[in-house]
Amino acid sequence: MSNPTKIYNDYVRANLPNTMTFNSSTARYNINNHSFFSFNRANWYFKYITKYGYISLSAYAVNNFDPDLVFDFKQNYYRTGGTGTTLSPAVTHARAGQATMVDSDGLLKWSPHNLLTHSGDLTNAGWNDSNVTVTAGQNNFEGNPTAFKMTPTASSGVHRLYKTTANSNLSSGILTTVTIDVKADGYNFFTIAHHFNTYVIINLSDGTVALNVNSVSPTVTSLGNGWYRCSVTSSAGTQEVFSVGETSTSSSFGSQTFTGDGTSGVLVAYPHAYRSDLGGMVNNPTTSNSYVPTTSSAVYAPRVGHHVYNGSAWVNEGILHESEARTNAISTSEVAPTAYSSGITKSVDSSVVSPAGGNNVEKFTLSSSNERHFVGNHNPISASSGTSTYSIFAKGSGHNLIRLGMNNTAGRFYCDFNLSTGQKQVTSISDSSVIGAIESMGNGWWRCSMTYASEKTNPYATVSLINAMDAPLLNPFLGDGTSGVYVWGSQYEVGSTPSSYIPTSGSAVTRAAETLTVPAANLPYSSTNMSIQIDGRMTYADQDEFSAHQFMRWRASGSDNIASAGGTNTGDGLRVLFQQVAGGVNDTIPTGVVYNEGILVPFNLSSRHGSTFINGATDGTALTADTTPVALPDLSTTNLELGYDFMGTIAQFRMWDEDLGDTGIAEAST
Repeated sequence: MSNPTKIYNDYVRANLPNTMTFNSSTARYNINNHSFFSFNRANWYFKYITKYGYISLSAYAVNNFDPDLVFDFKQNYYRTGGTGTTLSPAVTHARAGQATMVDSDGLLKWSPHNLLTHSGDLTNAGWNDSNVTVTAGQNNFEGNPTAFKMTPTASSGVHRLYKTTANSNLSSGILTTVTIDVKADGYNFFTIAHHFNTYVIINLSDGTVALNVNSVSPTVTSLGNGWYRCSVTSSAGTQEVFSVGETSTSSSFGSQTFTGDGTSGVLVAYPHAYRSDLGGMVNNPTTSNSYVPTTSSAVYAPRVGHHVYNGSAWVNEGILHESEARTNAISTSEVAPTAYSSGITKSVDSSVVSPAGGNNVEKFTLSSSNERHFVGNHNPISASSGTSTYSIFAKGSGHNLIRLGMNNTAGRFYCDFNLSTGQKQVTSISDSSVIGAIESMGNGWWRCSMTYASEKTNPYATVSLINAMDAPLLNPFLGDGTSGVYVWGSQYEVGSTPSSYIPTSGSAVTRAAETLTVPAANLPYSSTNMSIQIDGRMTYADQDEFSAHQFMRWRASGSDNIASAGGTNTGDGLRVLFQQVAGGVNDTIPTGVVYNEGILVPFNLSSRHGSTFINGATDGTALTADTTPVALPDLSTTNLELGYDFMGTIAQFRMWDEDLGDTGIAEAST
């Protein structure tokens, strides 16, 4: 009996268009390094490239399928709907406040932010003008109409643009930098003031500082065509003022009054203010400089370009993302407490550079006596319950063995560290709930941390210098009076792992949680099949949590969602779960233990989802597909939450409206 399907297929395969072939071993149609299961799809592609030309596959392609969505946070490359775009609007980031990260030079810095509102519209009512007219649509140094002209009016007075009263985003006593692009257009003198007692007057005819009053190292950089980028740094101000026409002969800010001609003025663009204490601020990868656009509120940009030390070099690991808010309960993080100590002399060594690039590192020097050597906070740091983590940055100076301790009414708990080898060891005098971690920070610095997973009452922290790993609790030994350890950046927080460094200066500080949301319009939803990949580094502790991490959550409801998550059972590490729920029917692909707990543990996950299947892959190995599903959930109008419950870095996220197959998801997760 004849087989019509076979007859048809044989005919098609014998009469394929030019450049198209059929591989009988894989049962796929191949053309221009693309591969298709069906002739209809292959023929559509053939007609497309015949009409529009051949476009080669990108580096993000898997199994000859280019992803419709790409977030490459390492390369700062983004694509939605198959078309290149930028970080925003590809993904929406939110964090209500500042946070730290590590820049390419290995220094801890503030992530990109701008504390000045309405930076792109100086005609907005958020700016006050005094005897000056502000006109939009002027060309900036690149020739784009994003600049503004400040024109003194024909009224006698001081001519300025400013924020009303004090800018609530700025804080007196915190080092802040204000930067603005300026060009003379009839007037050569321009003033930038943090407040009335801190200001700099710039001569725009030659790009020099004509007068500096209380500012720290103002800078003027030529941008070409008469434009200058002017920066003023101070800790005195909470208000930003830009004035036209005051010269260096002015005895005090705002003392010069004159009558403008209504025509002459200066051109200005891109005003912004940012914290410049710690190591300064990481440049905005979108603008390649310090400028971060704002509208009605300050903007705290995502931590793209976070670097990790691999033992020899600083490596870009993508975006640092922390979905948990954390509070550093230590009130002054860069100065170790002196209230409780023995056998230690504390002193600031200005010749040593801190992990943030400063010269405020303390040295704990051993006494020359046979005694215990430690420093602690005698007074309770906080009264909290649950799991807490204590961390410091430390560097050996003739001595390399230290012990971190958390003491409370329940007992004393410790972890030892070797600052020469990077070894860590929970001591025999601690209990099983103590977890230790050590991370290389380059230049001999290590971040050492210990976690105590139990309820605490009136806890306090200690740093001890010891003479052997796993030394006795009371560990007196003879010091030499010279050797010691450099210590910087203490942090005590409720949480199962150390989070990014949170500087404090006089009181506890909270770093807010952050979210990454991919709008539904950017997602390649298909009711037939989809494939998803994500990789990066995660930080987690084995705390017997059902969902220690949710790498991504695409959730319309509890009855309709797709997710990838990781859970722990005490003592065995992380298990990954690929989930697909449609109409309340839950289909999952679980793994065995694939990742051990730790700091910045590498992971690579991929999954394929269809109306009749689901499968996942980890680090190049596909699991066994589940073929029981009967439908895909309708997520066509649902946003996706990336890093929904996640602490660590995300390097890459890709999506296809194609089924990559088991071979494809294995390749994608490699």
